Amino acid sequence: MFKTAKFDIRFDQPELVVCPSLKSMNRLGTAQQLAAEINRAVESIDVEHRALTDVVIDLGNVTWISSAGLNTLIRLQANARAAGRCVKLRAMNETVRDVFRITRLERTFACETGTTTRAGE
Repeated sequence: MFKTAKFDIRFDQPELVVCPSLKSMNRLGTAQQLAAEINRAVESIDVEHRALTDVVIDLGNVTWISSAGLNTLIRLQANARAAGRCVKLRAMNETVRDVFRITRLERTFACETGTTTRAGE
């Protein structure tokens, strides 16, 4: 497991599950750090020859999303597709879901309605 104060990343075979905090998604510097940590986690899983099919972003801790957060998710989606993987968004609240509807990004991402897994649980 990779863990910082701002987000939690864990391998839950066959998925990499990421639980970002509100700040890690919406501040440019921390959003970039989040993306870098996710990429490192994916690379380390690949090196260990574990099967990774999806990257799940659990947005249960995110009550709103900025353009920095959206850009981070778009970049992650592009990288995942290039590697033959899918990014799934889980546990979006209505405010975040509305942003995805307005920007039409809901068509780009697989959005799950599952429950959230809070960091540390």
